[in-house]
Amino acid sequence: MKRPYNGNSADSRLTKVRLAKVRFLIGDTNKKESFLSNEEIEFVLNEEKSDNMAAAKAGEVLVAKLIALNEYEKAEQLRTVCEELRDRARRSVSLGGI
Repeated sequence: MKRPYNGNSADSRLTKVRLAKVRFLIGDTNKKESFLSNEEIEFVLNEEKSDNMAAAKAGEVLVAKLIALNEYEKAEQLRTVCEELRDRARRSVSLGGI
């Protein structure tokens, strides 16, 4: 069962903004029926410095869930988005974070 985000993180405002950004980037924006829990997204945000790379990783988790639901076309579209997010994150690093 997914638990709602409780806002108790050290910097909850920044965390909420980053959570929303990742959800937006991967298209998991339906508040009533999100595929990923806030905790799952927070995990990848804590693992990655870049929001784009975190979104790519979260997107790959969502791809697996879509495949399990036989949503192959959506999964393939999201996989393409994840590749673009990874490329964007790599370009940002190679440009010095700009």
